[in-house]
Amino acid sequence: MPPVTIQIPSIILPTVWTLGTEREVIDDLVVHTSIEFSVEYLQEKSIHILAIEAVAAGVPGNLWCWVELSPYPTTITGAYWAAIGGGGGVLPPVVPLIEVATGVNLAVHGITIPWDIHSTWARVVVQTPVAAGLPLAFWAVQCQVSAKTP
Repeated sequence: MPPVTIQIPSIILPTVWTLGTEREVIDDLVVHTSIEFSVEYLQEKSIHILAIEAVAAGVPGNLWCWVELSPYPTTITGAYWAAIGGGGGVLPPVVPLIEVATGVNLAVHGITIPWDIHSTWARVVVQTPVAAGLPLAFWAVQCQVSAKTP
């Protein structure tokens, strides 16, 4: 019998939250990959991303977000991760969700990525492919996964 899950715990790239206030700073040309989480028995899955601009001067680079799926966790193989929207693995998706920075300090951006594709494992990927203004302008990001059980 599948576990009864109404909402998977929040994930902060790349670790699990403990206080609920943790954020990861993103604006450094690095692909930030969350911990992988099981979605095998979940339906109507969504990733909810809260991205806040932290701007002392300049504008952070645009935020690219996507979800990657795999039938195997990375403890078995890191070779198969297909991105929703195309691409996969070390390649970004063909069409990532792109959140455009405004350059306004503490501007809040709410991003939702829903998906119905069945998979056993998923992970969230967030990237700023252009470092614009680091260390004076960056994103503070939190991610939360929600879903229904059958």
